[in-house]
Amino acid sequence: MTAPIRALAACITLLTGFVSTSAVAEEAGRRNVMIGSGVQSIPSYPGADSNSLGFLPLFDSWREGEPMPVESPDEAFGFALIGKRGGFAVGPAVTFAATRAADDIPGLAKVGFGVEAGAFVEVWPAAPLRLRAELRQGIGAHKALTGDLAADLVWRRGLEGPIATLGPRLRWGSAKHNRAYFGVPTPSPVPTFAVYEPGGGIYAVGVVAGLRLPLTPKFGLYSYLGYDRLSGPAADSPIVSAGRRDQYAGGVALTYRFGL
Repeated sequence: MTAPIRALAACITLLTGFVSTSAVAEEAGRRNVMIGSGVQSIPSYPGADSNSLGFLPLFDSWREGEPMPVESPDEAFGFALIGKRGGFAVGPAVTFAATRAADDIPGLAKVGFGVEAGAFVEVWPAAPLRLRAELRQGIGAHKALTGDLAADLVWRRGLEGPIATLGPRLRWGSAKHNRAYFGVPTPSPVPTFAVYEPGGGIYAVGVVAGLRLPLTPKFGLYSYLGYDRLSGPAADSPIVSAGRRDQYAGGVALTYRFGL
């Protein structure tokens, strides 16, 4: 993403968080707020054989006296409308869609900037295990349905000590979603690519690890590593054949905490 888009992404993320925090502030009482900024390395586009550096914005909020929320690095931003985080919870989920510039693969249409908005369901069947499902609709970008299934083993120390997460992922896309990122239309606009029209299905399996590490009562470090193996509708795509099925991501950020 370009610098203006990265800046816009950060502003939207922080604004969304502050709006949700303000909406519950009177009922919730005093709250802790954590913001952060850093860099991340992500695939240049889905199926690419190279990575690009981008901005990594962070936001979180929790009621004073309650445990710091557990969040995996790849989950969408959200908050509980039904239930409570740390138990059973249902709420909205908003994240940014992957992009592909017109010059990434000359001839293929770009996948422009957009967001994915939908809902999440989260449950803890046992103390160290969290299960989460998200279903999101693209607004801009691919304009299609997509979602994730995640399971995380969670290790934490105290209410606000270090938190580590590790777990597998299944990533699903509708036929429209998978055609946007992995399809080649008729007639093929790229001489070396055969026409390809994927259907819906699980397009990637992977694993993600995250770590929150407090340094002082105010400052902390955040880092993550992720790996996806493109499969199913994505694996047979000429786009992926020209790139790679193994997709890697990672990032690090400095966080700052204050009270409201």
